[in-house]
Amino acid sequence: MAAIAFGYAMLLFVACLMAGLRWQMIENGTSLVMSQIQVQAPGYYPSRAVQKTLGGRKGTDVAAMLAVVAANRRVYAAAPRVYGYGLLSAAHRSAGVELMGIAPDQEPKITILNSQITKGEYLTERTPKGVVLGDKLASTIGMQLGSEIVLLTQAADGSMGNDVYTLVGIFHTGLDSVDRGLVLMTLPALQDLLHLAPARIHEIGIKLNDITAATTAAAALETQLGKTVPVRARAWPELAPELAGYVQFNRGITFVLFSIFFLMAVIGVMNTMLMAVFERTRELGMLMALGMRPAQVIMLIMAEAAGLAVASLLVGAALAVPLLWYLQVHGLNLGGAAGGVISLAGIVVGHLWYGRQDFPAYAEAAMGLAITALVSALYPAWRAAHFLPTEAIRKV
Repeated sequence: MAAIAFGYAMLLFVACLMAGLRWQMIENGTSLVMSQIQVQAPGYYPSRAVQKTLGGRKGTDVAAMLAVVAANRRVYAAAPRVYGYGLLSAAHRSAGVELMGIAPDQEPKITILNSQITKGEYLTERTPKGVVLGDKLASTIGMQLGSEIVLLTQAADGSMGNDVYTLVGIFHTGLDSVDRGLVLMTLPALQDLLHLAPARIHEIGIKLNDITAATTAAAALETQLGKTVPVRARAWPELAPELAGYVQFNRGITFVLFSIFFLMAVIGVMNTMLMAVFERTRELGMLMALGMRPAQVIMLIMAEAAGLAVASLLVGAALAVPLLWYLQVHGLNLGGAAGGVISLAGIVVGHLWYGRQDFPAYAEAAMGLAITALVSALYPAWRAAHFLPTEAIRKV
């Protein structure tokens, strides 16, 4: 009983912890910049050619497309985006950067980069010539808030686009590639720099109500939007295969840990039931001498095993409740006193590892342990059913 109860409590602990890690990795990986689904023109990804906008050179009705996306019951929010690559110059220094044009009032609904601002402020419609960039890039170039920077890029029509902007905000994400190479601008400002009409955008980023339905939702949106304009919708597993690989690895580790605890339960139940059978050899022999059939003996042992499993699972669940509560409320501190940032697969996980309820896994663990207990009792039951009454009665 102790083996099963402890095993079930640990299974719940592991399931909660691993589910929390999976959710934290996916949520952090998609909500920083990428988004959970990206809708783009066919052939745009991964080369990200400036000319390949949704709807081609004529563009598309952005507001209408956003309305169609937002009407999907799986979608929480959507926002338009434009991308480019260029050279940032300031204070006699320069660096290659990725340019990202966003709608300041819509982007915070699908990503959290606005909450990573450490100095200054996020983009607003009131600062059309303002830019926000990472702290490492600002340090490398030697820029402060209010500094003027020059952006030089190749526009969509083949000409050179350049203009002067003002640094209004600095962010810190903990990811070197973002903090050192990303520049945020308002959507109209980057469209103007790239010589793109207002109807031409590269992407619609989407956040879902249920992150696990990303692949299904992307296929449905691609079919729905494809009726009016050619599109390609990609979910986060396709956009971030390394992250998807880590999530799959997490599930594999969970399966291995489950197997270890199931093995512990097998050993515990089989040992318990064997001892129970051997210690009651005379009693079982007497019952068989009085007419109990072998099938009834097996049923007796199996009923005891079932009762043992149920009681053990209840005790294990009671033991796990405070553990699961602590994981979800306080989490595990992986960064120590310094609270350092931890990243996996290029994703910031943070120094606190929170648990998350995984009721399907809890039910699978309970069912698996119950079946394990019953299967483990089969051999002791079979041994008891094959006792010879005359020999069993004389057993001391």
